[in-house]
Amino acid sequence: MPTAFRSWTVFNAVMKLLGYGSIFLIADTLLPNLYTRAWVPVITVLSLTAVGLVADLTIVPRLGNLPALGLGFFGMTGIIWAVAQFAPGNRLGWVTALALAVCLGPLEYGLHEVVLRALGYRRSKDQSSI
Repeated sequence: MPTAFRSWTVFNAVMKLLGYGSIFLIADTLLPNLYTRAWVPVITVLSLTAVGLVADLTIVPRLGNLPALGLGFFGMTGIIWAVAQFAPGNRLGWVTALALAVCLGPLEYGLHEVVLRALGYRRSKDQSSI
């Protein structure tokens, strides 16, 4: 595996962890008691990151950015909702899970573009004139 590819995969993982974590922290701040246990958003972020890394390397190159983003939207909504159901007292329903998945969309779109460029499916704008 080329070194540049590994570095982009690590970059993708770190950006997912930081981006997802930030969005869930903002959501929990704006909607008090969204999560009653601190481990629920942590497990959610780790699950989304793990599934997202595998999907970014397998599904995004095959389908392209927008179809993979649409498929990921439903997957993220399901994961966000399902993990929250393991802790009693959480106020996270389907509508909130959908809203959080929509908030994750722009981050995912950008990261899909990074992955497609790293895998050679897209050219960056500065290389297109060469």
